Amino acid sequence: MRGRVASSIASVITLAALLGACSTEAGRHGGMMRGRMMGGRMMGHMDKVSIKRHRLYMHAGLPAEYAGKKNPYKPSPELIKRGEEIYVQQCKACHGEDGRGDGPAAKGLDPKPSDLSFIMKRRIATDEYLFWTIAEGGKPIGSAMPAYKGILSEKDIWAVILYLRERFGR
Repeated sequence: MRGRVASSIASVITLAALLGACSTEAGRHGGMMRGRMMGGRMMGHMDKVSIKRHRLYMHAGLPAEYAGKKNPYKPSPELIKRGEEIYVQQCKACHGEDGRGDGPAAKGLDPKPSDLSFIMKRRIATDEYLFWTIAEGGKPIGSAMPAYKGILSEKDIWAVILYLRERFGR
């Protein structure tokens, strides 16, 4: 009996700690988790990010090949220009001119393209997260975004990331 009571108390303490951690985590992410439900759909900040990708990243982390990945290239006018060219050719149709996920090809997509003008100002926009997102595309979350790892070189993916930081990260 004492073992069950101790186990129950430990469970309650663990649950309380987890709830507190979730609350703290939501606060650290700039209120992203504090959207409101409307018609069964999360509204607010989460409309601007891929909820599926965010959840996958937060719960499972990244595949080993992407974990800890850092951009080996320093920003330069040439690389940023290359990143812009690729963005215009490959990304703009869905993510839009201003990165808001409202490009002409975005209509009807579910999940809709992420708002890069929002994401790039958040802590989640790490090199490893961005590289994984571009390289694997929508495959891990069932979205229409193509996987660019077979289309772009690693240097080109890094150039896109440099452009995204320059264009939308300020």
